[in-house]
Amino acid sequence: MPNKIYGLLLLLLLNISFINNQNTNEKPGQNGEPNPNENANEPEEPKTEGMILMEQFSNEWESKMRDFVMDYTYYIPLEYRDQEVYYENVTTVPTVFKGTYFIADETTDQIEFYIRDSLDRIIYQHSGHYNIFEIPLKKPDKYTIIFRNNLAKHKVVVTFSMNTGQNNLINSKDLTNTEKKMDHLEAVIKKFNMEFKLSRDIHIKRYQSK
Repeated sequence: MPNKIYGLLLLLLLNISFINNQNTNEKPGQNGEPNPNENANEPEEPKTEGMILMEQFSNEWESKMRDFVMDYTYYIPLEYRDQEVYYENVTTVPTVFKGTYFIADETTDQIEFYIRDSLDRIIYQHSGHYNIFEIPLKKPDKYTIIFRNNLAKHKVVVTFSMNTGQNNLINSKDLTNTEKKMDHLEAVIKKFNMEFKLSRDIHIKRYQSK
C-alpha cells in the first residue's frame, strides 16, 4: 500500500509540474497576474542545467507516460561506486518493461542503468540524469536490473518506477523497507517541489514581495 500511495503522489506532482510548465506559455499580466516587467528592469535569471533537465523530463513524462500505471516506486540512495540490484521474474510474455528513473536533485549528475537476462547479456542500457524507457520482452526469464553510480562521484538519490505486469520486484539487498521509504517520503516531495519549479514563478514571488 505505501508503494501505491507513493506512486500516486509521484504522478500527482508530475501532473502539477506539467500544469506549471503550460502556464509559462502565458504572457505576464494575463489572467489578472502581476507583470513583473512593469516595474523592473532586471534580466530574468537563466535556468540552470538541472532545471532544464527536469523540465525536459516533465515534458517527456506528459507525452510518453500519460497512461502509465505504476506497479511500484522506489527511493534509492546510491553511494559513489555503489550499485543497487533488482530482479524481475517474467513468466507472462509478450510483455513490456515500462518505467522511469531520475535523480531527485537539481543537478546534471548521471548514473548507469542496465537490464540483463539470465545469461548476463545486456538487453538494455542507458546513462543519464533521467530516463523514460519502454522495453518489449518476448522471452520468459529472470531479468536483473542494475543501477550503478560510477559517474556522479558522490551520493545521489534515484527515484525508480516501473510497470511489468509480473510479480513484485525483488531487491537483492532488501532495501524496500516500508518504514524507511515513509521516513524519506516528505523529503522527496519537497525536492520535487523545488526541482519542478520554474524560474517565472520565482520572479513573480520576488516582485510581489516588494
